[in-house]
Amino acid sequence: MGALNPVAAKRIFQDVWICMRCNAKNRSNHSKPPAKCRKCNSRKLRLRKKGKKKSA
Repeated sequence: MGALNPVAAKRIFQDVWICMRCNAKNRSNHSKPPAKCRKCNSRKLRLRKKGKKKSA
């Protein structure tokens, strides 16, 4: 697997927040998290993880 295209990486990882209660993806237009989850109204959100880095 090669590296992701920068445009695709931005779409997949940037400004995507995951709900800690229901695992729903919540998008925001800014680097701030949304106020609450769109599905369960929880306020516990985290950024989407980018995965493990490969060692050379």
